[in-house]
Amino acid sequence: MADYAKLELKGVYSTVSDYSTPRTKFKPASYAVTPDEYFHCELQAATSAGTTLDTSILDSATLLVVKNKDATNYVTATFDCAGMGSTDTSVRIHAGGFFVTTDFTVAEKLKLVANSAAVECEVFIVGT
Repeated sequence: MADYAKLELKGVYSTVSDYSTPRTKFKPASYAVTPDEYFHCELQAATSAGTTLDTSILDSATLLVVKNKDATNYVTATFDCAGMGSTDTSVRIHAGGFFVTTDFTVAEKLKLVANSAAVECEVFIVGT
């Protein structure tokens, strides 16, 4: 059985609330690199010790997406940002929410910790 996924990211950055005269428009087609590998999984984020995902199977990452599939519990994602040395970055992903970043170091691991009960998460990592 095959897995299929399509991920499209578009965005606009503007200093005006109606997004007129945008400063930046972006979508994957404008990136200088073309992804040639990706990692996709669904896993349960455990409480207290959390669940660790080894991401070193990819050479480098250009995009990390974590989707919290739970309806009530949040998840804390801890990872290493490129250029930050040994400083970990942590973000809270609220119930039903998702987190997207391009600043992710695959040599380090992604750790997901649920706040009060195990939480199902979906993870996409796109790399080159």
